[in-house]
Amino acid sequence: MTETAGTVLVADDDSDMRSLYRCWLAPSYEVRVAPDGDEALAAVDDTVDIVVLDREMPGRDGVAVAHELARRDVDPAVLMISAVTPDVDLLDIPVDDYLQKPAAHETVRERIDRAAAVAECSDRERRLIALDRRRRIVETLVAPSRLAEDPRYRRTADLLDGDGPELERARDAVPTAVNAERSSAAVGTTSRESP
Repeated sequence: MTETAGTVLVADDDSDMRSLYRCWLAPSYEVRVAPDGDEALAAVDDTVDIVVLDREMPGRDGVAVAHELARRDVDPAVLMISAVTPDVDLLDIPVDDYLQKPAAHETVRERIDRAAAVAECSDRERRLIALDRRRRIVETLVAPSRLAEDPRYRRTADLLDGDGPELERARDAVPTAVNAERSSAAVGTTSRESP
């Protein structure tokens, strides 16, 4: 049997997307699939390293699944891939990373590999890195004037700025190839909305 880099659970209500992600990831990862949020939650156990999660699914959506996973003792890395353009609300969704559909094969693989590397950090470091990642994504998509007025964004920026040295140490603990993304927060689009 070929050794894999870990186990990825793909939760997406679109069977074509599940098949595509399985095809992309199977050379390196054991891939399991779930057609909705409830089945995804039932499938997550201590053998699942990463969950690729669609945001909009019937029944329990990806946001609810992410919150439920954050409450559990089992804590896989979560990469949300969705057609929904994220807004400031992304700061409150406990995911390690976010991509906007359609996402290219190489980008999905890079983000999965990044999530696996970040998952090796301590819980505190991982949470800081994930929150910083979400902040950078939001900053690329939301007008600065809106961010300045949003209490969620200000609270996040204050927290991360206050934990700056710890955040830098956490980033330094992640392999160099992963850290090359520090300045990039692409989610499938790079344009900001108009102020």
